[in-house]
Amino acid sequence: MAGMDHSTLGKRAGVNINTIGSMEKRGSEGLISGLDKIQQVMRVLEAKGIEFLNHGEPGVKLKRRELP
Repeated sequence: MAGMDHSTLGKRAGVNINTIGSMEKRGSEGLISGLDKIQQVMRVLEAKGIEFLNHGEPGVKLKRRELP
């Protein structure tokens, strides 16, 4: 969805590639990584237009882009 692989996401977020893989494998289960690592990954994904949903429809989606 963000157009980057685990290696790129890990480098941009400053976390190990294995951490990214572990987060993805957990799916809808709770993450076990530290809050700081989760937030670092979230910031990188949000900068790429990913929106995290926690209100009645858990998951992620691409944010709507406003027309100029």
